[in-house]
Amino acid sequence: MQDISIWTILPLWCGGLLGIGMNAAAALPLIIALTLLIGRRGQARLCAYGAARLAGLTFGLSWLALPGMFAALHSLLSGLSAAGQRMSAISLASPPMLGCSLPLLLWLAGILCAALLRRACVGAPLPPRRRPEEDRHATAAIKGRLLLCALTALCFFSTYVLHNWPFIALPPGMDLGRAAGAVFSNALHKYFMAFTPAGALALLFLLRARRGAAAAGFDENQTALAARWCALWATVGYIPFCLDRWGILLGYLLRGATPDWLLPQLYALIPLTAAVACWGTLLGMGNPLRRSWLMGLGVALLALGESLPFILMLA
Repeated sequence: MQDISIWTILPLWCGGLLGIGMNAAAALPLIIALTLLIGRRGQARLCAYGAARLAGLTFGLSWLALPGMFAALHSLLSGLSAAGQRMSAISLASPPMLGCSLPLLLWLAGILCAALLRRACVGAPLPPRRRPEEDRHATAAIKGRLLLCALTALCFFSTYVLHNWPFIALPPGMDLGRAAGAVFSNALHKYFMAFTPAGALALLFLLRARRGAAAAGFDENQTALAARWCALWATVGYIPFCLDRWGILLGYLLRGATPDWLLPQLYALIPLTAAVACWGTLLGMGNPLRRSWLMGLGVALLALGESLPFILMLA
């Protein structure tokens, strides 16, 4: 097996870890929108407060995508230059560049939308304290914030589609409709998985924000409800992926055929499954915030699952 330099693997490893925050930022706008919509049925004050905190988290995490995107753009430019193309002749709008330049531009637009969303959510006054059966708001009161959530999510989701779009040429034997369907399906699958890091990092953020929530008048039962809401998303995002991968891996193992690519995937899948179990346990607790170590363990296992392929390369 060919030895790979640590200086080759380390940037990819860092990019994978930063990708956890990037994926969380991509999915959080939809979680914010659903949080606001739930406020129409009850707990409107808590939902508005939580949406404001999550909007700030979205804006902060969205910046983590830029180092990897700029690095990919620089790597592509270096490759084209090494292939003999003059830098002056390389355009960001040329087909080889669009796979990097368009996602970068759309992500920057998403950061701008996330900044506007944070401003709108933080600037919106909290609903007054009312009896539980009256603690709800009308859709008109959150219409602007819902629109910003949709625009932010659309910008971020578009980057998932464009990263794999065949700008240079269609694959042999495939027309545009089939290629678009395959790319869009893959993007939807990856975007759904992004709900797991979104919920997991929101749980950690909640540990820091609960003092502010108590100062704003929210009791322990309400913060526990918010924790279970975040744990729900942390749990469901990876369940289809884990079930699919375990099915494939067990199928190979039962047949006695063990391809070279199987064990690295198995090693990475074990901590990811354990992380989902941590968040699922929190989901069933009356007060998840009393088990904060499970929140930290889940994120640590998520980072380990992302890191194991690179650790195995160095082994």
